[in-house]
Amino acid sequence: MPFAAVERLIAFRYLRARREEGFISVIAGFSLVGITLGVGTLIVVMAVMNGFRVEMLRQMSAMSGQLGVQGNANGLETSGDLLTRIAAVPGVLAATPAAEGQVMAVAGNHVRGVVLRGMRPQDLKARTPLAAAIDGPADLRDRYRAQCRGDEDRVFDWGTLKGFGDEFSVVIGRRLADLLGVKVGDVVQLVSPASVVTPFGVMPRSAAARVAAVFCAGMYDYDANFVYAPLADVQRMLDLGNKVTGIEVFVSDGVPLMATRRLVSAAVGSQGWVFDWLQANFGFFSAIQAQTNVMFLVLTMIVLVAAFNIVSSLVMLVRTKAADIAILRTMGATRATIMRVFLIDGLAIGGVGTALGVILGLAFARNIEAIRQWLQRTFDIVLFDETLYLLAELPARIEWSEVAVIATMAMIFALLASLYPAARAARLDPIEGLRRE
Repeated sequence: MPFAAVERLIAFRYLRARREEGFISVIAGFSLVGITLGVGTLIVVMAVMNGFRVEMLRQMSAMSGQLGVQGNANGLETSGDLLTRIAAVPGVLAATPAAEGQVMAVAGNHVRGVVLRGMRPQDLKARTPLAAAIDGPADLRDRYRAQCRGDEDRVFDWGTLKGFGDEFSVVIGRRLADLLGVKVGDVVQLVSPASVVTPFGVMPRSAAARVAAVFCAGMYDYDANFVYAPLADVQRMLDLGNKVTGIEVFVSDGVPLMATRRLVSAAVGSQGWVFDWLQANFGFFSAIQAQTNVMFLVLTMIVLVAAFNIVSSLVMLVRTKAADIAILRTMGATRATIMRVFLIDGLAIGGVGTALGVILGLAFARNIEAIRQWLQRTFDIVLFDETLYLLAELPARIEWSEVAVIATMAMIFALLASLYPAARAARLDPIEGLRRE
């Protein structure tokens, strides 16, 4: 064969190989990007769902305690040593009586149904989510106030708890203050469904209450719907006498909740029944768990589809490298060796994609609130409605066990996707491979 013809043949085979390898590299790149996005998205979504669940639990337990004691329809009698017996249970930090009921709040032309909760002054002052934005330490006070961003152009008076309990004064949430159009020192008319007999007939109980302070708990439901007042005044408003509607029990972190609940139940006896935070919010947290499971299954499909791209890229690589595989086999390479080479190739794509996905997901999850604020300011859109999700900030909590499960799952998908092409390469007949050349 003339030298020019050999030269053209070599050039043709080189260019064809370059085109085929370039096409295979593009498919492998798509597989890598798909695994990266799938793993990163899974980590971010699971972190947000975990953060939402944990933050809601933390806020609810900080406001109402991990356990609760409720009596019959007529209320719960707290006289005697009931509170002392509950507080003496190991692991119990505090047991506070509370009277709660729905009332109507009227201020000028604004009318809104609210939850009126009566507490002893010392209990309200010791409740961090309520007192922090009012009379808390400077750093804690600024952090809580920042969660209720209102009109930044005016100085907002948060009031003080020093005079709470001296008269019928109330503490309301920042959102409720905006909705009613009131400020510290204004008077709010509270109307209770409990009736009172007057010379003019049966009338609903009502009382004028002065706004003593404004709190910010960071949960829209509390900040927009709850009014706190002295326990004795609320008992009179709701016609409860000396009874309360329940006792809020706060438990130390790390203490087994179910065991503590049994001990509290033994201390309460027949005077009431004890429930925990899960029973009180069972439907809410069940819905969160169901949404988490569905999102995990749906987003896992992204990783699975990316793994199928590994199959196509490796199959094409086997076809392109048929002659090389045949040469290796004739030189003594076993089928296991050939299979191992292609398995390593698939695992390399999966490993790099998984590593990049973990890094991207962790970085995004750790800065998700800052990213949300930037996107909302830049594009003037609402990505997280606090009135719908009840939280002032988008939470994220990274569970390292879940990150490990996601990364392991992606690697398993990459391994399974590499099995068929690797087995096909190992079964390749050397004679057929050389004949095709």
